[in-house]
Formats: sequence, structure tokens, C-alpha cells
Amino acid sequence: MATPDQIPTDLTIDLGDDLSPNEFISAIRNFLGYVTEITEAQKGDGADITWTVRVHEGSALIGVEPNPSAPKSRLAMIYKKARHGPIALVDGNIEDAGLSEKAIDHLKNLSNLVGKHQNGKGVNLWVEKKPINISSGIAKVIREDWKSDYYDFGTVEGRLEAILDAAGGLKIRVRDFLYPRAINCVVPESLINKVLENFRRRVEIEGRIHYRRNGTPISIEVEVLQELPEDDELPTADDVRGIMAGT
Repeated sequence: MATPDQIPTDLTIDLGDDLSPNEFISAIRNFLGYVTEITEAQKGDGADITWTVRVHEGSALIGVEPNPSAPKSRLAMIYKKARHGPIALVDGNIEDAGLSEKAIDHLKNLSNLVGKHQNGKGVNLWVEKKPINISSGIAKVIREDWKSDYYDFGTVEGRLEAILDAAGGLKIRVRDFLYPRAINCVVPESLINKVLENFRRRVEIEGRIHYRRNGTPISIEVEVLQELPEDDELPTADDVRGIMAGT
């Protein structure tokens, strides 16, 4: 493990020496993604906080340094959040971590890399020159919390989107403004064309919804898909004035 005098910035990740080139790139992306998420969570009035990457020569130490005008009070909150998040996850306190689902996902990905290299030096997040171990236990805690605990039939509304997963496959999701994370859609072959026709449109989906233990929907097995009108296609107040007046 690195020593404090080697750490280039107040927010640095030590990636050890066991990662392949692809894993190294993935780890950096997830570290920077984590930093972005906790920075956005502290977004407020005044100067924006931007980060510059600093690398310790001859090591796997990747740090980020804030712009000189970054408010010190907000930086303190960012460092506090960066430190507290992984510690809370190790203890199994998902809610107490106070992180967005994207931030949690970034830590899970880093933890999964550690799980592949149990005999190596591991991954450490350094916050204000103090190390926090990113253990494989973090991914285990998150996986257990994100498992489906029950299901029920119902409907969800949102905008259809599609992404490529790590294996290059197409994943269909619906994003509901009520939930911070998109809901995965399990689509039968008979509805594939209809789903693709409504890509990026607002829809109502009916089917079997799988939930986490805390009541958050994870996925829906699509049985019925109905296109919904966009906001600019809905009647205006003038259009419905006669109806509202009873005439």
C-alpha cells in the first residue's frame, strides 16, 4: 500500500499492481464516476467544482485535484461523503451511505475488481491522505440489497431507453421520474418491434414487477405496452375550459 507522502491529492485511488489494462481503465472510469456523482450531490450556488487528474509517476496512484476557486465548504462535504460512503457499505448500511445509485454502482464495480484479485494489494481510496479499503465485501452487500424480494402485477410509466451492457447486448429500460434508477424491462419476442417503435417515448407498461426489499422496483416482465402522449400533445387549459365549466 502507498504511504501518505506518495498520495498526490486529497482524493486519490490506489489501484495496486494486479489489474489488467482493461481492468485498470475500468477502475479509473468507476473512480472518476464516483467522484462525479458525489460532486453533483453537493452542487450549489457559486463557482462550479471541476477536477484535474493527477498521476503519481511510476505508480498506480490516480488522484483528482479541484479547481482553485472551488468552495472549501463544499469540498469538505465532498471529502466527507467520499470517505463515509464505502465505510457505510462495508457495514451493510446502504441507506446510511447517502449515495446515489450510480455512485453505489461505481463502488460495486470497483469492489468486483478486488474480488478477482484476492492475493493482490487491493484497491484503496485515499481521502485527505487517509486510506479506505475498497473490499470485495462491498459488492456482496450491494448484491444482497439489490436482490428481488417479492413481485406483484402492476404498471409503470416512463420513457423507454436502451443501453448496451458490458457484454454488448441490448438492455431495454424504462425511466420513471418517481425512481432514481431505471427499471429493466424483460420483453417477450412478440413485443420487440413495438418496444423499438416507442424508443425514447413515454409509455405505460403492464406486467409482473419485481421489487427490492425496500419497495423499489427492479424490473418488469412486459405483458402490455401502451404509448402515452408527450406533454406538448396533451390538451391545453383552453382546450378543456368548456368541459371544466360543464358546457
